[in-house]
Amino acid sequence: MEIGFCGYSYHTTTYTFPFANRLDTYLIRLQTAGTARIVVNGETMITRPGDVLIVRPGDFYEMHVDTPASGDYHIFCTGHSIDTWWHATPRGRLNTIAIDSRLLSLWQHITEEVRRPPSEQSAVLIETLVQALLLMLDRSIQDVHSQARPPVVSRMMRFIEAHVTSDFKVSDVADAVGLSVSRTVHLFKEGTGMTIIEYAQSIRLQLAEEQMRYTKHSLETIAELSGFRSYPYFHRIFKRKYGVAPGVYRTLQQKNEKK
Repeated sequence: MEIGFCGYSYHTTTYTFPFANRLDTYLIRLQTAGTARIVVNGETMITRPGDVLIVRPGDFYEMHVDTPASGDYHIFCTGHSIDTWWHATPRGRLNTIAIDSRLLSLWQHITEEVRRPPSEQSAVLIETLVQALLLMLDRSIQDVHSQARPPVVSRMMRFIEAHVTSDFKVSDVADAVGLSVSRTVHLFKEGTGMTIIEYAQSIRLQLAEEQMRYTKHSLETIAELSGFRSYPYFHRIFKRKYGVAPGVYRTLQQKNEKK
């Protein structure tokens, strides 16, 4: 398997993929923050958090970020194993999944491996990791199709994901789906096992962790871009989940990547 590029991008300004042409590789792209306008073979799609785009060799591809900010994981790759994966199961070009920290960790692991000097890379390890990523993506797609979650709860989740970097209120979620606050709170907890605030915080922490690994923004800027009201609040919530302060976590990640 050949990996052309694998990584994470976070655009804080408008952006256009540097070329619009016919790809000679597969592209798998997972939107994790904001939105992007994608054009494949002349068809325009708006991708939102949780949307997985699969572009095949021979497809014409364009990507535009019209409204910052936008974040995504992506991998360009070719090879027999991904050909086999593509032909094994019918799947759409654009699928929506629940963003899973385990899936993102695997994507991050692949990114770290392909960034090693060529002499230190293990082709077997990289191919195994990519195959695991493909299987996890299929499982995530199947899970969404098999869930019995009420459509109104899915609408709440999409609203939260679209507004997670802003200071929205629970009442805003209720207004978006046309229900009372109490009914909204009850249905969301029943359908997801989390409160609305817990779900929003999990996404914000995920956004912050990604930016700490892949951008040079200050921690204060990362807190703001991720939707936290203040840095002290972000510091407290981050340390509660990860067990260390944001600055310590970032330093540890940088040391690990240099190994």
